[in-house]
Amino acid sequence: MQEDISIHEAAKYPWSVMARSLLKEYNVLLAEVDNNPRITKRAKLRLIDALETKVPRNTMGLNDDPYVELTSFFVAKALVDAIASMYLRRRWATAEAKSTEEFLIKETDSKLAQIAIREFNWQMKTVKSQIAGRSFTHSIHFTNYLTATEGLRDLKWKLVNKRLSTGFVLLRKTETTRVIRAAVEQLLVRDIKKVDAEFPPNIQQVYDEIDAKVRKRVDRHRQEIEGEIIPEAFPPCMQAILSDLKEGKPLSHIARFAITAFLLNVGMEVDSIIELFMKAPDFREDLARYQIEHIAGKRGTTVYTPPSCAYMLSVRLCVDPDQVGVRRHPLNYYRYRRKRVSKP
Repeated sequence: MQEDISIHEAAKYPWSVMARSLLKEYNVLLAEVDNNPRITKRAKLRLIDALETKVPRNTMGLNDDPYVELTSFFVAKALVDAIASMYLRRRWATAEAKSTEEFLIKETDSKLAQIAIREFNWQMKTVKSQIAGRSFTHSIHFTNYLTATEGLRDLKWKLVNKRLSTGFVLLRKTETTRVIRAAVEQLLVRDIKKVDAEFPPNIQQVYDEIDAKVRKRVDRHRQEIEGEIIPEAFPPCMQAILSDLKEGKPLSHIARFAITAFLLNVGMEVDSIIELFMKAPDFREDLARYQIEHIAGKRGTTVYTPPSCAYMLSVRLCVDPDQVGVRRHPLNYYRYRRKRVSKP
């Protein structure tokens, strides 16, 4: 009975420590999973949903096999790792995190706290507090809260807009589930494994189909921003970083990554970007080349894109916060502005 409970729990939260332990215990191998069409079909569905809507179709409520749910996540993640597209990874991470939230909202308050403590090592407690007509169910240490919500755009998530008690942020249940969802999304985006793109035949077929869909979408987006580079169409954040770079001012690590990934994605060559970094006070060509080529995907399998507007805002690199909810990403901003600036 305990095993049945654990596999149902792992199927709901396949990214969890428990799920990974269970997969290891089952000694799940792709070669064996490949012979189960329900698993390969479900893995494909997870990725199609991520690409099409970012809203996964949960089948756990339809009395589906929890083993299929658990192992299909394992297959889907292997495919995401092998395809090595940050576009796909972010969409998949968002979809799986949304799926997690649907299950979290049904948990008891104490269970939510247990999950947060077990999976993220947060300082979280259950509380029963009512202030100004609002009922709070949990409190989380402000440092854990800041880390988890760094990518949330809405001003309501800013620490200054939350109620604090002795260093702990008070949350309602819906807020607790949203914060955990954000942490799950971060986890899945950052948990990158190097996987060879060679799979058993049925999984390989899914890989080929998803890879083709991703390439088609990414190529379409790239065509909209490639060609003549138009600096006037750069988003304000990138213009500001580029200005500091040209003036030889020291840049933070995230600012260097953001401008490098942005310039690579709009079509600038590695050597041209290195020239821009030559004015940096700590410039070393060998190190700069290695880092830029890594971001470009020339020293690995992943081609990186710049951080989202929400993240740029959270690390105080956003210059025009009013644009965050409109464009959501520096490349979207450039794509939009480029069409208008280049018109005769």
